[in-house]
Amino acid sequence: MQKYFARSYSYLDNFDLPYLKGIGVGYGGEQYFWNNKERKDNMVILQYTLKGTGYFEIERQRGLQRRGSFFLAEVPSDCRYYGGRDWQFIYIEFSKEILQWFYPINQIHYDSSTVFQETLEKIVTHLQEKTEVAFFENTQLAYSLVLALKQELMTKRVEKYPLAKEIKSYLEQQFQHEIGLMDIEEQFGLSKYKAIRMFEKAYTISPMAYLKKYRIKRSLPFLISEQRTIHEIAQLVGMANGNYFAKVFKKEIGMSPSEYQKNRQSF
Repeated sequence: MQKYFARSYSYLDNFDLPYLKGIGVGYGGEQYFWNNKERKDNMVILQYTLKGTGYFEIERQRGLQRRGSFFLAEVPSDCRYYGGRDWQFIYIEFSKEILQWFYPINQIHYDSSTVFQETLEKIVTHLQEKTEVAFFENTQLAYSLVLALKQELMTKRVEKYPLAKEIKSYLEQQFQHEIGLMDIEEQFGLSKYKAIRMFEKAYTISPMAYLKKYRIKRSLPFLISEQRTIHEIAQLVGMANGNYFAKVFKKEIGMSPSEYQKNRQSF
C-alpha cells in the first residue's frame, strides 16, 4: 500500500445504489482541519487511523483518533475533524445511499479489529492499481465495505455488553422450553428492565423479540423435511400451540407455515 494516494470517482447514473466517491491514504498535520458543517459535498466519510493522532469532534465532544480508531461522518453535518501529530489515515468517501444502514451516522470507534483493518487495506491496495473503475465494480466494493463496517460495529457493540451475549446464548439454549423475562431475572440476577435495555443496546432488539425470531428460524427445517403437524412443530420450538406459532411465523416470514411448506416443496 502506497504511503499517500487519492482516487475520486463520478458516474452519470448511480441507479440509486451506494458507491465509492473517493478513497485514499492521507496525512493530517497541525494545519489539517475540516468543518463538515460548512462543506458543500454530499457524502459519508469513513476515516481510519493508521498511525499518529488526530481528533474527531461531535457536538463539542472531542474524541482522540489513534492507530485502530475510526469515525463515520456525514457531509454536510455538525461535526469536524482535524490533525494532531503525524496523523496518517485511510479515508473512504461513500455516496449518501449508505445512510439507510447507519444511525446515528456521526460516530467514533476505538480499537478496531485486525480483520477490519485488513479489509480496508486490501481494497485500498486493489484500487491503487487502477486508474478507472467501472460503476458496478465500484458499487460491489462499496457493498463489501458496508458489510465489513456493519459487522465491525455490531461486534464492537456486543463487546460493550458481555452479559447481553450471555443472555442471547441462554435464550438459544432454552428456546424449546417456556421461558420469559422472569427466567432471565433469576438466571442473571438483574431486573427485567435492565436486561431489556442492555440486550437492545447490544442487538437492537428486545430479548423476547429475539427469542421469537430464533424459534421461527429453528422451525424451518421441521417444516421442510419432516411430516409433523403445525402444533407439533410449535411445541418443538417452545411455543404453546399451533395457532400462536402460525401467527408469529406469518409476521416474521410473511406467509403462513403451510404456505411456506408448499413453496419449498415446489422446488
